[in-house]
Amino acid sequence: MALVTPAIDFVAYDKRGQAVLLVEAKSSQNTSELWAAQFRRNLLSHGTLPTAPFFLIATPERMYFWRQDDPSPGEEPPQFTMDATTELKPYFEKFKESPEKISGQALDLILFCWLTDMAEFGQMRAKRDSSLSWLSDSGLLEALKSARIEMSAVQ
Repeated sequence: MALVTPAIDFVAYDKRGQAVLLVEAKSSQNTSELWAAQFRRNLLSHGTLPTAPFFLIATPERMYFWRQDDPSPGEEPPQFTMDATTELKPYFEKFKESPEKISGQALDLILFCWLTDMAEFGQMRAKRDSSLSWLSDSGLLEALKSARIEMSAVQ
């Protein structure tokens, strides 16, 4: 059953239909780990963040990841931060977009493509690219294996 929440842009479901990753896309610039921690805290404190093992806030510049074994509404910094300009560069180029001027809808499209690719090829990529080791070591890539990625029903 699809999760319906205005706070989440994408949900990755495993083979059993369980949500394994929640993704919030923001076209904000000049974000920080503190900004991401505060944003996540606000979602948790308002009860707008459904339960899932992993959570990602993605911006054109950075991606902030949490493994949420027991999400508390505290201001917990992300457990892993990735340079989105590097990771998403092939997608920015494919869609003729730049991280500095991307719209929210274009970022959603890029993230959807990236998530779909990670579900299919993420584990293979992690074996060749050490910058993806947290995604592998945390269990996220295994959880995404053959996942179904859906945009939130509420936009």
